[in-house]
Amino acid sequence: MSVNGAASCKLSPNHQRMIRLAHLQGRSLTQREIDRFAKLKISAPNLGVPWPVLADRVVFERKFFVFADDADETGELAFTFAVISNAGFIDIVAWHPTTDRLATWFGHAFALGERQVHHPNPLFSGLPVFRSPIGWLRNGRRGIVIVRDNFARTVLARVPLLIAEDEEHQRDLEKVLPVNPGPRIIVSQKVLIRPETVEAVRT
Repeated sequence: MSVNGAASCKLSPNHQRMIRLAHLQGRSLTQREIDRFAKLKISAPNLGVPWPVLADRVVFERKFFVFADDADETGELAFTFAVISNAGFIDIVAWHPTTDRLATWFGHAFALGERQVHHPNPLFSGLPVFRSPIGWLRNGRRGIVIVRDNFARTVLARVPLLIAEDEEHQRDLEKVLPVNPGPRIIVSQKVLIRPETVEAVRT
């Protein structure tokens, strides 16, 4: 893969189809899970558009995961996201709410919402960056959640403005990203979800 990460990843139509079908093997969210997300002000449409959040059993292996069925193991229950970039469906990300752990299936994905790096919404200034999928889903999937921070310096170097969740998050991003040239990083003025509220969706 290019050093530009998933933003320039080119996958064949058959590979993209495999990713879509593999993701759809997961189960739909239960009403209880949807209600838990609702308590965090995450609406049902934000869980389903443009591609549904599903649940599946996975086995985490550092920054990667495998589906438990493929590994012939029980695995852990996680929420899964299909990652869509300029090249279409490129990867699947698994999120374990109890630990807030994120991992990719193939390693092609840089971030949830990564297509917005090169196709920003013209109605908004700046690209929001979230620590966790909770804030991202709550924000209507506008912005990104970095999954592979080793690619952040390269992929985000030309983004003019990033919006961090708070001052601590701003400092964390400044440690990862180049100062010059590099994006300006400011703090969101919104009241954002606090880490302790992740408990509400833990499975």
